Amino acid sequence: MSARAASRAVQGAKRSMMGLKVRSKQRLRTYLGWLAVTVGLIVGACFVFNCLVDPLWYLKGNVLTGVNYPFNERLATVIRFLPRLGDYDCVIFGTSRGSLLPEEKIDGYRCYNLSVSDGQASEYLLYAKYLREHGFAPRLIIVDVKRAEFIGPEQAVEVPDFIRTGGAPPSILASYVSLDALDFSIRTLRGDAPHHRYYDADFRAQLEVRSKRHRYDPKGPFEPQPPPFDVHAERAAAYIELRRLFPEARAIGYIPPESAWRIAGFSRTGQLDAYLAAIAQIAAAYDEFLDFSIPSALTESKEGTYDGSHYMRAVNARVLAGLMANHSDLAVDWRKEDVVAITALYHRRLAEFMETTTEAEAGAKR
Repeated sequence: MSARAASRAVQGAKRSMMGLKVRSKQRLRTYLGWLAVTVGLIVGACFVFNCLVDPLWYLKGNVLTGVNYPFNERLATVIRFLPRLGDYDCVIFGTSRGSLLPEEKIDGYRCYNLSVSDGQASEYLLYAKYLREHGFAPRLIIVDVKRAEFIGPEQAVEVPDFIRTGGAPPSILASYVSLDALDFSIRTLRGDAPHHRYYDADFRAQLEVRSKRHRYDPKGPFEPQPPPFDVHAERAAAYIELRRLFPEARAIGYIPPESAWRIAGFSRTGQLDAYLAAIAQIAAAYDEFLDFSIPSALTESKEGTYDGSHYMRAVNARVLAGLMANHSDLAVDWRKEDVVAITALYHRRLAEFMETTTEAEAGAKR
């Protein structure tokens, strides 16, 4: 082969290699382009799907079925509230029991229910400080006081990070392209509820309808509540501070209804008096304070609740009516009676309840 022919062969090979490299780069760019398009479509579909179900309540809630589950209630309730602060002049701080108050029935106020499952005063304080820093100045606050908060080890504080730092909440884009939100949306459509409560299309909390097989049906004998049952009265300070954060507001405190069977079990631990002394401290700081957990026709009945702690929205309508009237035959008024009188009333009603219940159960066995 001549030198010229050999040179042409080498140049041809180089051109061929260069052509292969160019084609490989083109294929890679095409592949990456289609990959980016595919990923974009998947992320976009995820975002749209999450917007339709709206598991974190950025928009109008679940437009597909109208059922909204509280998967991350501590985040979702405040996410929904913040863009609407100017629409409200009243707020409810409370637990899942407080979430069942029919806030739409509060005449003369527009009230937002900021209650969360297993909430506590130390968390309400952080929410309240954040809201106040963002210009929220309510005319009315209603606070659900949780008995369990005063008993046993202190519960960890769980609030979104931005509530602690005072920053902005996570954007809807960041939240709704996440796998967590996608999981919540899928679970919503499957009816995989995290609690026995759900929120309807108007974001009003409701108890799930349960079969008679799961009805609340406690029976004697009355045994002491299992430990821990040590009372920490110092935790009352957080409820007092919460009230003081909104000094211009009318402040209503209340203890939600609780089955007389549960209160009787707690009284058998010998800690009832210490607990009531802590409640007296809180009540003194509020304008009104009604206690619906004292034995009454409501709490001595087994109806309207699935566990003796969470009562149906219809029952809570009676509670709310009492709160707004500052009087109820189902409650004791801590602002009109002193702690000695209320403690004596608790013991008397509990003794009567346990006696009549024991007699009734004994008669039924004959």
